[in-house]
Amino acid sequence: MAQPAPTQRKQNFIDAQVQGALLKRICLHWAVFFVVSAFSVIVLQTLLGDPGRSIFERLQLETGEFVIIGIVMISMFPAFMLDTIRFSNRFVGPIVRLKLHLRQLSEGKVQHCQFRNDDFWTDMADEFNGAATFVEAQQKEITRLREKIAAQEAQNLVSEKN
Repeated sequence: MAQPAPTQRKQNFIDAQVQGALLKRICLHWAVFFVVSAFSVIVLQTLLGDPGRSIFERLQLETGEFVIIGIVMISMFPAFMLDTIRFSNRFVGPIVRLKLHLRQLSEGKVQHCQFRNDDFWTDMADEFNGAATFVEAQQKEITRLREKIAAQEAQNLVSEKN
């Protein structure tokens, strides 16, 4: 019943509820960080800038200089999001796989579970496999006892007819 080690995931976004919530949270944090950073840099450089210029001129100059930094930060954003999705697979993937195996177990199909080598919570697969082995043994015992009862009932029917 041993299965080969799972290969790399083919799909990045595997649990919309969990990974979507994670992406929303990171987007919010990124936006807050970006706005606070931009505001802080622009205000500080405006206040500490060339005293020969007016505050409005300094503010205009510093805002223009921050645009380049802003473009760089915004262009890096998709790479951060993709990395977050891929990293979240290491904890979302095992839960999705465990849910699948639990569903199969509830349908009477006993299959052992194995996570990928770089996944988190690999010990959960071991715990599940222990429970699956126990369930499989119980199913075999139930089948054996049913066969024994059926044989005894058949024997009782034969003895009643004689």
